Amino acid sequence: MDSESEADVNRADDSARPQAIDLAVDRRGVVWRSGGEPAGTPVDLEVDGRRVWSTHLPEAVNGVVRVPWPESLRPHLRGSGRIQVFAGDEPIAAGSFRFAPRPGGSASIPAPRSLAELAAAGTTVDKWGKLVGAATSELHELLLDAGAALIAVLADEGYRVAITGGTLLGAVRTGSILERDDDVDLLVYLGEQTPTDVSLASFELQRRLEQHGYRVIRHSDAHLQVPAGTTTAGRAAHVDLFMGFHHAGVYNQPIHVRAGLAESQLVPFEQIELGGRWFPSVRDPEAWLAACYGPSWRVPDPAFRFETPGVTRRRFEHWFGVFDSFRHHWQLSYDAVGGARRSDARDMLDRTEPGDLVVDLGTGSGRLAEVLAEAGRRVVAVDYASRALDEARLRADERFDVWELNLADRRAVTATAGELGGEGDVSFLLADTLAYLPEQTRRNVYGMIRVLAGEHGVAVASFPTRTSRRFAQQLPETWQLALPWLHDELAAHGLRFRLLRHDLRVIAGEPRVFAVVVIDVGDPDRSWEAVLMQRAKRMLRRGAGPEAPEPAPVESSADADARVAELERRVAELTEEIDELREDSRRIAELYDLVSQRLVDERD
Repeated sequence: MDSESEADVNRADDSARPQAIDLAVDRRGVVWRSGGEPAGTPVDLEVDGRRVWSTHLPEAVNGVVRVPWPESLRPHLRGSGRIQVFAGDEPIAAGSFRFAPRPGGSASIPAPRSLAELAAAGTTVDKWGKLVGAATSELHELLLDAGAALIAVLADEGYRVAITGGTLLGAVRTGSILERDDDVDLLVYLGEQTPTDVSLASFELQRRLEQHGYRVIRHSDAHLQVPAGTTTAGRAAHVDLFMGFHHAGVYNQPIHVRAGLAESQLVPFEQIELGGRWFPSVRDPEAWLAACYGPSWRVPDPAFRFETPGVTRRRFEHWFGVFDSFRHHWQLSYDAVGGARRSDARDMLDRTEPGDLVVDLGTGSGRLAEVLAEAGRRVVAVDYASRALDEARLRADERFDVWELNLADRRAVTATAGELGGEGDVSFLLADTLAYLPEQTRRNVYGMIRVLAGEHGVAVASFPTRTSRRFAQQLPETWQLALPWLHDELAAHGLRFRLLRHDLRVIAGEPRVFAVVVIDVGDPDRSWEAVLMQRAKRMLRRGAGPEAPEPAPVESSADADARVAELERRVAELTEEIDELREDSRRIAELYDLVSQRLVDERD
């Protein structure tokens, strides 16, 4: 979905404006004496006259306002410049900043750009907290062309497609793409469907688009992204496709919308003007916008961010998965972490022979894949960041294969394992990769190792075992994988590890302790059977109540607290089981689609 402000991104200085309050800057944030603006006021923060990010004012404490830095800007707190804070067109605070130089950077890993350099390059923080280039009129024209072409292709294929999200918001508000938007959002309406059917429909939709020559990036089973070219300045454009469907009387459109919209409010689609062209729109766009953005959707808010209710977010994530949480991050910094060493490749060479197949998971630029290939190994280098893949393909020069694979996408991992299954025992290199994967994604990796390693295949992995001093959930290179965690995770998949050594390595400018391990096939851990037995016993206890209700005793306060605690525990158990059932619906779709496609391939 898209941002929803049309505010001008660059403002010229205007001496006629009211005098702004002096501000101060430190590494925690931007601070000034409150001028009386209420908490929640949307503001833009500019560096050297260019908007860099937008936020809402926090509550003033003792008359002082402090706006913290976005996490994505913290590595760039370097250099000097001027900061201004605007509420609408009015400056409310202004001042200069100067950060003392910090060590960092090398010939291979340059220091991060300064705030002033980011601003001069037109970089902004988007609503997801990511650093992106500012939108331009050229980008918007490219998006309009791409959106119109994609709608035509999908309509010819029989799909009901309309603009949605911020694209629809811009059409209703101004008749154009919102000034800060950097993509086009499209809705593919599927009618009444079960979540499993939605997953299957998205797989089929991806295949049809690929037959038309499109590259498709899967964010989830209900959210696909189609790259749409680049501007002359190199800014990439894309179109987002969201599956919309009714289920059990409720309209669902991941990633955010779950509302009581009737089908008659959506279809038949009508036409709406956008950028001087006509595009299909839902029948009642105002009702859809209220369901997505809330009742104040008409009021521009440059700092708007979706606050998806937890129950909705969890439902969509378990129905359709989350496959692309950090793709944009690794797109920008795929080879800048710096923890992978040539010694990781040598460890793999010590345990394999010429002609053995090695899969380099998270290859980045392909440096280590090149080392393995030069030593006579058959190498498949795998990544999912397109810039990494482009560089790895240039480096490969036909000496090794480069495959695109999102390890979070279990269906894609299963299909890839099927392609590699006839190649004999397979070994895996996980150089400075495993710790930066979410646990569910690591499970997919372990499953692939278990299936393909056979008797002679191994995996060599290196990873930090302690968290970074600057840990942030949004920065996966600050994560860690403790050895006890690895032991338990591997045991559940019938794998084990041996510790080769500990190293001290520098990643993102910080020294971290790394473990280097060898993973191979061991005895399966049967603890999951005990978990299933405990769950079955709980379900039997719930079904075996007393034959006749007994009078409720008078409860003391302590008894009542204990009863509430027990009910909360049971609710948590039921919630977990419901989530597992939702996850099962996606597993069913993945397996059904893979089997059906295999049968189609064999028939053809």
